[in-house]
Amino acid sequence: MPLNLSNDFTPHIRWMAQTSSWRMSGSDGQEPVSWNHAIFDLANIQTGWGIFAEGQAPEWVMDLSLAKSAPKPQDGREWRRGFKVSVFSESAFGGVREFATTAVGAVRGMLDLYEKFEADIGSHFNQVPVVRFTGATPARVGKGNTNIPNFEIVQWTARPDALPFKDDLSEKPAYQDHQAPLAQPRPQREDYVKPAGPPGNAEFDDTINL
Repeated sequence: MPLNLSNDFTPHIRWMAQTSSWRMSGSDGQEPVSWNHAIFDLANIQTGWGIFAEGQAPEWVMDLSLAKSAPKPQDGREWRRGFKVSVFSESAFGGVREFATTAVGAVRGMLDLYEKFEADIGSHFNQVPVVRFTGATPARVGKGNTNIPNFEIVQWTARPDALPFKDDLSEKPAYQDHQAPLAQPRPQREDYVKPAGPPGNAEFDDTINL
């Protein structure tokens, strides 16, 4: 088997906490995107230490598994816990996108989603979750503010060909402590306000269109 050393660009989506909106990579740079439903490949989620510097490609030191965290790099830079996960929607994203970040709002949203995933996965062997984005919850983090994306699993479906299961991750154990994968504190109950619906939607469209 040849070495995989290609530098192919990975299309991605980004959560913009300041505006509670999404953007995705395009031929002319970042462009806004709205979506209601997408498949999240949570069985193959990866966690680790990352740096997202302005104008530079993200840098990652990935964990060996969800149960075995990589040592934090000690180079004087601000490495933070984050995740990478593949998401799929032909109608919204044109196929598979990578959702990767260390931003605290998105990390907290993923912690909640992964907890729901672990609670249900035992009843859905060889299936993947269809996730609905339902808006954002403002929360205070330290002396600042953020918006946490709200996700819920609305159904389970067969794994699409576009999201092959990664054999090298098939034996990774799941955390029992759901704070452990991303090592971020959960917001306290008083931090929450009533979740807002998706930006620009007076009524949420519950039609699943992948």
